[in-house]
Order: sequence, then C-alpha cells, then structure tokens
Amino acid sequence: MKNQAIKLTAIPRVFALIVFSLLSVACLDEIDLAQGSALPDGIVVQGRINADVENGGADVQVRLERLFQFENSNRPDQVVTATLTLENSEGQTLSLPFRDGAYRATVAPGDAAFQVAPGIGYRLRVQTTEGEEYQSAFDVLPPPLQAESAGASIGLATVDDLNGNPSEELAIFYDITAPVRYSDGSPTFLRWTLEQTYKVTDTPQVGPNRDNPPKPCYVSISFESDELFLFNSLEQSGDRVENFPLAFQLADFRYAEGNVMTIIQEAISRDAYEYFNQVNQIATRDASLFEPPGGPVVGNVIDVNGTTANVFGFFYAANRTVARVAVSPEDAMNPNLFCPLLRSPSPFPQPNSCDDCESLSGSEIVKPDFFPF
Repeated sequence: MKNQAIKLTAIPRVFALIVFSLLSVACLDEIDLAQGSALPDGIVVQGRINADVENGGADVQVRLERLFQFENSNRPDQVVTATLTLENSEGQTLSLPFRDGAYRATVAPGDAAFQVAPGIGYRLRVQTTEGEEYQSAFDVLPPPLQAESAGASIGLATVDDLNGNPSEELAIFYDITAPVRYSDGSPTFLRWTLEQTYKVTDTPQVGPNRDNPPKPCYVSISFESDELFLFNSLEQSGDRVENFPLAFQLADFRYAEGNVMTIIQEAISRDAYEYFNQVNQIATRDASLFEPPGGPVVGNVIDVNGTTANVFGFFYAANRTVARVAVSPEDAMNPNLFCPLLRSPSPFPQPNSCDDCESLSGSEIVKPDFFPF
C-alpha cells in the first residue's frame, strides 16, 4: 500500500541508541566504523541485489574498500579499479562497472540473459588489479512479502539536548503492519529501511538567484537512524505484526511543507538476517565492528587465494516492496519552515540553500508522483 491515514495519538516511546548505522535506500549499505581503535589490514565487501516487485526489475550495488592500520582515522580507502562479476545459480553472469561511487548494474524486467527470481542464488566475484580474488557464498532470493499498511503517530520522544540532558520533544513515530509468514506457513526474515521526501520552498535574497521568485524543491534523503530494523518470524508466534514500531523523527522543518516516508520492506535470507543481527549485537559494545571483545562480524565473503588475512562484509539478495506514509504540516503541529535561514551579520552575506533550494543534497524541482502536498 502507498499512503495511509495518520493516527494522532500521544504515545511516548524511546528507542535505544546504537553506535553505528547501516543505510540502504537510495544508496548502498555503509558500515560506519567506530573510532578509537586501529583497524586490521584487510578488505571489506558490501553489496546486494534488490529485486523490485513494483517494476519487475532489479538493481545491484557493491562497495569495495581496503583497510589499513590507521592511527587517527578508521575510514577505509575505496577500491575503484577491481573487476566485479555477479553470478546466479543458473550459471549466468553480469558485469558490474564502477560508476557514481559504487559498482553497479541494473537488470531489466524479464531479462533472459540474467534471471532474477525467487529461489535463485546470487554470488559475487571480485578480482583486484593486485591479483587478489574474493568470492561470496550464494545467497538465495526469497519470495516477496507485501506489507499490509504503514502508519505514523505523533507523540513525545525523550532525547538529549545540547548539554546532554534528557528532554521531551514532539516527534513522529512510524510503524508497519505486515504478514510475517508466507501463505504456506514458512517463516520470513525481514529488514526495513526508510527514505523520506519533504518539501522546501526557497526565499532568494542573496547572490545570482536573489531576483528569482520563490520555488519549491523536493528533497529525498535516506532516513538517519541509529537503529537497524530487523524481524525474525521464528521468534514470533503469530502470522502477522500490527503497528510494529520502526523509527521516530522529531517534528521539525522536514514536516513544515509536507513529508512522505517511504518504508522499504526487504525479504531476506536467514543467512542475511544472521549477518545483520550480528551487526546489531556488535552495536551494543563500545568497540570497532572488526575487533574484540565482541569479535568481528562473520560475513559470507572469502579470499579465494588465501592471501588476505581479514575479509569482511556480506553480499545478499533482497526482494523489496514499498509502503509510503504521508504526514501533512497540520498532522505535525505546523513546525517552523526551513527558510529563511539566519545569516551572519556582514555587509556581503554569502548565499545559502534558501537562495536556491536546488543546492540541498537530494533536491529536485520535479514533484514526485507520490507526493500529495
């Protein structure tokens, strides 16, 4: 389903903070490495093939990074010159060229040259210019599972202020209602990711755009959260969940002119679930993702030649369905607009994003079909 009615209920909820996040809606999953400890030398492979029920096609994205013993930073270096190939269990292959920050490819609906269908396994092969070879295990694509509905409610969230003191703020809470077993009773493993689109109308005052009339922009960005949203139906006695809580966001400027939250439901394999669940477990410890006391997260990528001591990451197959929730400014209690922004006192003020809202990251001037405001 797409848009659902808003439930205006004052229910305070608190979500635990986690020391990292995995983001994967419009962009690829990215592990945010904890700071403070040196990383081991090695390689990180992160990627997925997403089957899209809505259009019948699929997209593939992979990120490849090399780890070094850093003293002041735990950010790895991206590898952009490797040769990556996706293989399915039918023996078909797909080349993944590097473009726009990742190794990518798309599969057209019904493409016989590379089949994308439930029950087929997918694995990744990597060859670097240094002669290294890495390979993931086959991950089998599950059947899709469509959510029944998604909703939002307004309430109070307990957050820390700038001084670290807890305070209650008005927030929008999101939930989902969905079957958690297939029609034949077999279990499912689910992951939810979120992306939001909100409207911003600029107020040109400075720079080359100062004489332009105000215009609306539609900003689409990945939802920022320290929470990883997973579900294992083996731990659930029923066949569905109702109003299952996912995330909350403060009711700020992102709702001032309308907001649509896109909730992506991924049906994943049990192995993929176990991997992401490991990541959740590591998040409870004040340590790097790759280090004791918790130990490194066990992935499904190996070094074929046995020359690299540390190989991290996971390649998985997901069947995605989408639900959307629209929240009007009135539903969010009419928060303050994004524009105009305060300017520093200066005889020559510099332009900002309110002089041209297209300068905002993720901004488009074309109104999305799903955006009702």
